[in-house]
Amino acid sequence: MLNKRNYKAFFLLLLSLLYISSALAQTTPFKHKLWVEAKLHYGFVIPHHENMVNLAAQHFCMMEADLIQTSNGDKLWEQQHYYPIKGISLLYTDLGGSTYLGKAFAVIPYLDFNLTRKKKLNLFFRFGAGLGYLSKHYTRTGNYKNIAIGSHFNAAIQLMYELRWRATPRLDITAGIGLTHFSNGALKIPNLGINIGSVSAGCAYKIDAVQAPLVHSLKAEAFSRKWEFRVFALFGCSELYAAYGPKFPAYILSGTFLKPIGKMNKRRIGAGFDLFYDEATIESLDRIGQPVKNAVEVLRPGINFTHQFNFSRLSFVLQFGVYPYTKYKGDGYLYDRLALHYRIGKHYLIQLGIKTHLFRADMIEYGIGYKF
Repeated sequence: MLNKRNYKAFFLLLLSLLYISSALAQTTPFKHKLWVEAKLHYGFVIPHHENMVNLAAQHFCMMEADLIQTSNGDKLWEQQHYYPIKGISLLYTDLGGSTYLGKAFAVIPYLDFNLTRKKKLNLFFRFGAGLGYLSKHYTRTGNYKNIAIGSHFNAAIQLMYELRWRATPRLDITAGIGLTHFSNGALKIPNLGINIGSVSAGCAYKIDAVQAPLVHSLKAEAFSRKWEFRVFALFGCSELYAAYGPKFPAYILSGTFLKPIGKMNKRRIGAGFDLFYDEATIESLDRIGQPVKNAVEVLRPGINFTHQFNFSRLSFVLQFGVYPYTKYKGDGYLYDRLALHYRIGKHYLIQLGIKTHLFRADMIEYGIGYKF
């Protein structure tokens, strides 16, 4: 619920964003693109595990303040994706006053993709990923009922469908339905994660009255149609139940062949391979009475199927994978990966991602790669 102190903090945050955006409008080339936005969400914690039902039993409000930059096609990828909105969101909620979960804060950069092509009313899809902070987490004695979160700092991911109505050239009215997720990627157990489903309403105000003109210069024939191969050396780290146990490192070799689809080269699809060596698997096998004689026994080959979205040097990657062979059966035969690739120069890549087993977090992956 929202009290007077929360409202004061929220309006102070909005005034700060308004001041910052006004300063940016005077000193940067983005002055014709900056907006500030305020949203109010109403939602609840989705109890995706039976032991989470009582963690946050009531509905609650979540406040959001955004600094937004519209795009006009100055960069090629903006034209490829039909002028998406770029923003950074500040979130706060008391999670219904839950004794176990505490309060949640998040800073989430995001992109809003325009799904329609109307003048006044348009449907957008938002994807955002950033950093979250939960004021309370699991402890053995003081907060042992919080089986959702094992650490203060977590990844924060936001997905949202949003209607935006251009009421005036400088005012947008918005309404949306979305999901906000907090998780540390099994770096600290327990880690069931928190999923917040919500509906929202808000308004956005443009700082400068001048509109940046749209740039239309795309030519489909200019894009390469060649296949691409990306290979990565990755590292991860995870913790097994019960809590406060040791951290287990993992080493991964991953490669994917990718083919452009569509006319504008904004997406690629493909398939490839993974090879996992995870010391947590050794411990898991030992716990069920199957001790490992040598490291080769716990190597897990994987076949991945990939859908990649390109934004200039940055790529957003969705992968679904299958283990043809695994000695440890507790994780099943299926895995998923959600990752960001950033290209340095023509060939070198950095990856940050999260690997899961059917959306149950396994580890956060870091690594370097090369594009052929």
